[in-house]
Amino acid sequence: MICKHCQQIHLFDDDYQLREATRDLESEYPRCDWHWRFLCSICGRPKHFNGITWCEETRRFVCLSCAKSHKIVRGKFWKWKYHYAIECENCKEHHPALDYLEFLGKHPWQLHPDALKRQEGLNLETELPGPTSFYYPLKKGVVTEDQISQAWDRLAEKWNRGYTEYGDTNRKYIIDPAIFRLLGSVRGLSILDAGCGNGYLCRLLAKKGAKMVGVDLSKRFIEIAEQKEKEFPLGVKYYTGTLSNLLMFEDESFDVIVSNLALMDVHDIEKAIMELHRVLKKNSRLIFSIMHPCFSSPPVHGWVREPEDSNRREDWVYWKVDKYFDRNIEIWQYSDYPPTYSFHYPLSDYIKMLIRNGFTITDFEEPIPSRKAIRHHYRELNDCDRISWFLIIGAKKAQTT
Repeated sequence: MICKHCQQIHLFDDDYQLREATRDLESEYPRCDWHWRFLCSICGRPKHFNGITWCEETRRFVCLSCAKSHKIVRGKFWKWKYHYAIECENCKEHHPALDYLEFLGKHPWQLHPDALKRQEGLNLETELPGPTSFYYPLKKGVVTEDQISQAWDRLAEKWNRGYTEYGDTNRKYIIDPAIFRLLGSVRGLSILDAGCGNGYLCRLLAKKGAKMVGVDLSKRFIEIAEQKEKEFPLGVKYYTGTLSNLLMFEDESFDVIVSNLALMDVHDIEKAIMELHRVLKKNSRLIFSIMHPCFSSPPVHGWVREPEDSNRREDWVYWKVDKYFDRNIEIWQYSDYPPTYSFHYPLSDYIKMLIRNGFTITDFEEPIPSRKAIRHHYRELNDCDRISWFLIIGAKKAQTT
């Protein structure tokens, strides 16, 4: 059995050596060791050979996930039209991924035959590690708010380290531009950030002139937010508490409420929507984002890739969705992050809860990143214009008589 990658390259280069497949022999994409996964010298995790590079100066492998930056370099080689150039944190250079290094004759196994004999850097495991999720039917008593709070407390430090002043990549380039557009001018408005986390959105809106208040279930996140407020005072006030019981706020306290990727993590979302309605002034707006219930949160979802570990957009064939109507608690854990909880509801549940609790829906956005953002953050955003990861809903509190 011949390696599928070798076969593809051979179509463009008659002199290319065809190698026997040694990996994934039962799959549609059997591969040789050269075209398998290599282990990053920084995180120790495996990465497809088109998403990891080699630094000859430091003799280290660096993967896309660990690099401070990466570039898409356009230019045809064999059957492909581009390669990743991955920054090495030690020498600060951007090195081509192993697929292009092999094309150039600069793959570490080409430069160091002894490394080839030792299979240096090769991932010897067959299974591909990934996010771990467990789903349970949504019913009372399976998880408590205390458990959710403690989970986010454990996660807070690591989560915070992954943020810039603009949050993470998804928030900066996909969600927040749409939220800011819906909000319009916020100068002088009293705004509640419901589920504020480390307070980054509070700070951004405070700089735009809003009078900001943040609330979050995680005590540790609020401590981090308050520390940032001490360092750079913007007049933001923070509270620890559940969105399902905003007892610290009087009725009709806020001109606007924003909630960014928080409501899908709330244990009792119906009570949360009731409370958000209560503390919002009449004729005022709630704007919230969630993971899109149709695509990114069903119990069965994800890209079908050929091969399954490729970092190339063109190898991501389609997005699968199943068991969409199952209402579930998800206990999820990504990489070395502590586990935490989310809740999946069909989209109709969100719509009905809003209507039932006195809201009129005014906006419905499935945000996508700009072409410029995709160009500069290709690996992180290169699937975000194919499916909708996120959903933003705007709703107005009806004027009662």
